[in-house]
Amino acid sequence: MIKKFVTLPLLLALALSFCAISVFAEGAKKGDPVSSTEVKETSRKEANRAKPKLKADMDKLVEEAKAGKIAPHQQQFPRTAKNGLSKTTKIVIAASAIGAGVFLIVMFHALSKD
Repeated sequence: MIKKFVTLPLLLALALSFCAISVFAEGAKKGDPVSSTEVKETSRKEANRAKPKLKADMDKLVEEAKAGKIAPHQQQFPRTAKNGLSKTTKIVIAASAIGAGVFLIVMFHALSKD
């Protein structure tokens, strides 16, 4: 009997000690310097030079796509594999689910009559 009374508080204390570790974790301190990423700015001259080149490249790409010279890229995420169940197996699973549902309805209906 004493084991039952001692086991629950010990398990509770053990679980709380492992779960409470993240509460006491130290985050970023206010006094620490924050490392910032510097953004490299381009000059207006460089930006103006890039625009016609970018436009020419995009026009060339559109023309090649319309002509059918380039193929579309592969999908980023591959298609999911089939579940490998045959048609018969799927029918059996569906029929058993429907049968179980009907059985439960009949059983609860019979119990509610009492």
